[in-house]
Amino acid sequence: MSQTEEILKKNPKFMPTLVRYEEPIEINEEEMQLEMQEQVLNQKKKQQLQPLDQKWSIDEILNKFFPPRRFEHERHFFKQIVSVNDVKRDELNQLEEDLKERLIERQARKSGICPIREDLHSQLFEEIIRQSAVKCPERGLLLMRVYDNLKLTFAAYQTLYAESVVFGNRKAAESEIGKSEQDSKIAKYDKKKIHLENQIIGE
Repeated sequence: MSQTEEILKKNPKFMPTLVRYEEPIEINEEEMQLEMQEQVLNQKKKQQLQPLDQKWSIDEILNKFFPPRRFEHERHFFKQIVSVNDVKRDELNQLEEDLKERLIERQARKSGICPIREDLHSQLFEEIIRQSAVKCPERGLLLMRVYDNLKLTFAAYQTLYAESVVFGNRKAAESEIGKSEQDSKIAKYDKKKIHLENQIIGE
């Protein structure tokens, strides 16, 4: 890790990621404001993946899918762009080790629904997409489409799950209300039964 990254690591907004980025470079405040404005405009436009029959450079593809990261630390402004370099086998092995370490550090659950594990695996998938796009932009674009579709599908399942939980809780509350009413009726009839039994015994 470079000296700049060591400094930025103290900044809570500088979150380490499995996606490979270049070393952060320092920019002035004016450049930071202009880039932030551009980022807001791009978010409003909502990114659309390029058609496969259109030629795009690797830089254009990667910067569109992986926007530059920007940070502020003690009135110093930094920018970090995604790497366009390929990886070697030993670097892939290191990527696997980094994933294992961060799963442990962030205390990700091994099974069930876990936002931490989901986040780290998403970062890993994005790094795989980056590597594929560096070697073959067309393959990278296809993987980006698959990834976007998976995120939409997963978001739909999350919405369904949240709605089902709300529905189940509401039904459970309604059943509890009905149960208390039935219990009060049973108690009332029990008292009436005892009263009638006592009348018969008295006769």
